[in-house]
Amino acid sequence: MKNKVIRYKIFAGIACCVLALSACKENPSPSENQADQAPVAVVNSETDTEAEDEESKPAEETVQNAADSESEDSTSDETVSQDTVAGDESSDEPVAVMDLYNEIAESVTLPEMFFADETFMMNYYGIDASKLEDYVFASCLDSTSADLIILIRLKDEDSADEVVDGLNMLLEQMGLEMEDYNPEANELVKAAKVRRNGKNIDLIIHEERDTILSIIDNAF
Repeated sequence: MKNKVIRYKIFAGIACCVLALSACKENPSPSENQADQAPVAVVNSETDTEAEDEESKPAEETVQNAADSESEDSTSDETVSQDTVAGDESSDEPVAVMDLYNEIAESVTLPEMFFADETFMMNYYGIDASKLEDYVFASCLDSTSADLIILIRLKDEDSADEVVDGLNMLLEQMGLEMEDYNPEANELVKAAKVRRNGKNIDLIIHEERDTILSIIDNAF
């Protein structure tokens, strides 16, 4: 009887060993190499991603820099174009004659002046205003003074000789008038001359004539 029990125990132990070996084969425990390889694979994956990101950054920066450069060039071209247009417009527009007169009035002392209209210019100066593009005829209200500021811009240079001749006649007449009762003013009349620069004509009688002429020359 004892021998049978011992046999049963031996058979049961052998069966347990067989079952344990079978379980080990189906679910083997990870080896040390396998445990080490898993983290390495993850690290390599992260490194590759970072490398790809680093490689893509220079390309993105290059594209962005190129876009910024193109934008700056475009803005620069627009600025130059606008500056050129502004310069062309300013150079094409002549200085208004009245603006020039106002600049003269701010630079030198002028007496109270009378401004002639079209009728007065024709009757007293013999000048047809329809031939003038822009003009200022300013003479001193005091008849004993010879101060005179005449600024003319012609419509057509063909009428220049006619206007110059009319102003020379005026200058001669003023000299005759001043000679009798105001010798000082007559000296100013003698120093004055009718000047012409293209379509621009001026006649200045004033003690600061040189200063006034400098202002006119800078404007034209």
